[in-house]
Amino acid sequence: MDTKKILVIDDDGLVRKSVQNLLCKAGYNVTSASDAFKAIDEIKRQDFDLIVSDIRMPGKNGVEGIREIRGIVKQHTPKDIPIIFITGYADASEELKADLLGEVILKPFDLDQLLITVREYL
Repeated sequence: MDTKKILVIDDDGLVRKSVQNLLCKAGYNVTSASDAFKAIDEIKRQDFDLIVSDIRMPGKNGVEGIREIRGIVKQHTPKDIPIIFITGYADASEELKADLLGEVILKPFDLDQLLITVREYL
């Protein structure tokens, strides 16, 4: 079986590490980025099967980052990458925009529930 590749984007190092550890233990190949700019660099280097992203981040928020990432991906492949947003306090308009782009899970989230959601998309 092909190991699925997941990109985790979160400016909170603790959240990023815990999600990365959970997904690695579940057998996924995980790359993490601390902001949307680093995530965009990763997308240009390799393909991913799924992205887990925070919404509220400094510089470029998760919604803006995912829009840019989707544009880059569409230049190379017709497939769409599933997106799972994790957020503790997105304002309603950003959360609504995120909901149009993918699934939204509110922090604090249950790690088992996140894993179930990831498996549903992969």
